[in-house]
Amino acid sequence: MIPDLLWIIGFYVAAAVWAHWAYRQSAGASRRHYVLVAGNHQLHIEGYVRALRRFSRRSGTDIGITVVLDRSTDETGAIVERFSRGNAGIELVRHEDERAIANRDRWECSRAGDGGNVSEQVVWVELGREEHAAKLPPWRRL
Repeated sequence: MIPDLLWIIGFYVAAAVWAHWAYRQSAGASRRHYVLVAGNHQLHIEGYVRALRRFSRRSGTDIGITVVLDRSTDETGAIVERFSRGNAGIELVRHEDERAIANRDRWECSRAGDGGNVSEQVVWVELGREEHAAKLPPWRRL
């Protein structure tokens, strides 16, 4: 009786894993990549990154996060470095001059072709501009 019950539970688990995988494959046709341009945002950067990761888990959306440091003089870079060590989906780019931000269009075009048949939507968020906060998930704006 117990072996039969274990087989039934095993099949239910396998079906759930397969359904989750199939959903991810169909929903994974589009991927979002958030580019957060941060200056001195050490008080909020951890909240932004955690909120985006929470959004990814809750919605099932595959996301990537790149934090571009723009003339940051505080601990924002160190905080993002700690996140990027533990998670492959988070990247830190240090740009200290105006040319880095001016190359935004070229960066977006290079990301759009990555991943074969997967189209990647790049969401550019300059954290110093309040109107850009609307691009973040609506339930977690700082």
